[in-house]
Amino acid sequence: MKKLFTLFILMFAFLHTQAQNTYYPQVFFDKKIARDMLAFGNSTIEGVASTKQKNNWGIKPLLGQKHYAPKGTVIMLFPVTPYFEEFYSMRKKYENKKTTVYMSEEAFKYRVEALTDDHGRFRFEKLKPGKYYLETIVNFTATGSYQQQTGTTDTYNGLGNYLYSSPIYSTFFYGYDAANRESKFVEIKADGELKEINL
Repeated sequence: MKKLFTLFILMFAFLHTQAQNTYYPQVFFDKKIARDMLAFGNSTIEGVASTKQKNNWGIKPLLGQKHYAPKGTVIMLFPVTPYFEEFYSMRKKYENKKTTVYMSEEAFKYRVEALTDDHGRFRFEKLKPGKYYLETIVNFTATGSYQQQTGTTDTYNGLGNYLYSSPIYSTFFYGYDAANRESKFVEIKADGELKEINL
């Protein structure tokens, strides 16, 4: 029995491993290009990070309520190198619930981070002209609902005879923790430029 249990655990672990696919870009990461792109300049990117709760189809409604990034939310800025372009392309193509695309540890080091304030605002200073990718995870409290029968209503005919009963349903709302990934490409064309964005 013990051997059978051990075999079951090993099979489950194998199937779980097979279900989770991991990809990395195969393009060479040139740290000199990334370092040069992150060298000091005179430009600034500033903005506000927010998100919206997705509906049942996984779409963020255009007129949905905005949830601003809590204070201290990390905003990451990456230089858009050939390696990063390959990473982003692969993520769009392959990433889903069973597949994850990662950067190499070395490539991930070449980034700049900023923290949001009380209103979800952030700021990156001393940037050179170039193309950048900004990304963050915005945590918020989402709202869900469910219906539950809370009673019945009886129907009678004109003579007062009982005909049938109909259930009465009430809608109840609840909050739960949720998080969305928000991102944007930003291009600085001239040294000294100020870019204001909504992330």
